[in-house]
Amino acid sequence: MIRINLLPYRAARSKENIRKQISVFLLSFVLLIIVLVVFNGYLGSKKDRLAGNLENLKKEVAVYEEKARQVEEIKKKLDTLNKQIEIVNQLKEYRKKPPLLLAKMTEMVVPGRMQLTRLVSDDANLTLVGDALDNETIAVFMLRLERSDLFSAVVLESSKQVNKYNVDMKQFNIKCKKAVAPKNASASNPAG
Repeated sequence: MIRINLLPYRAARSKENIRKQISVFLLSFVLLIIVLVVFNGYLGSKKDRLAGNLENLKKEVAVYEEKARQVEEIKKKLDTLNKQIEIVNQLKEYRKKPPLLLAKMTEMVVPGRMQLTRLVSDDANLTLVGDALDNETIAVFMLRLERSDLFSAVVLESSKQVNKYNVDMKQFNIKCKKAVAPKNASASNPAG
């Protein structure tokens, strides 16, 4: 029988397989390195792009912060202006009150029988000082004050006999509580 020696063929095949495996390993390793380099480049460019976006966003934030600061300054100025307008409106309203009060007083005074010599007013009270010919005139005047919707309480604090213009007269002092509180104060009923 003929004997064929296959050992060198198997050894050659085994060397060829080892070479193929080493080639595949080296090509895989090279491919892996290439993929890592490309991925690193991609991540680097993405990082640069995001850094650029971050810089742009920081610039936009700075612009919007400046605008927000300007808006806050405008709001403060507007608030100050609104307060000034409110004060001006209150002053206009307050300016109208004394003449209106005097006009109402002229309607309540008993003509030819009395005169007011002093009128003192604050937010809650009104004090009237004057002269009348008799007690009946004072009573009529007080009744007119009570019937008006301006006062919640009318009190005669004093009345005394005086001689003015060679005529015996009654000098009186009347204190009234205002019925309506001013608009800028809280709405509360004054005590009677």
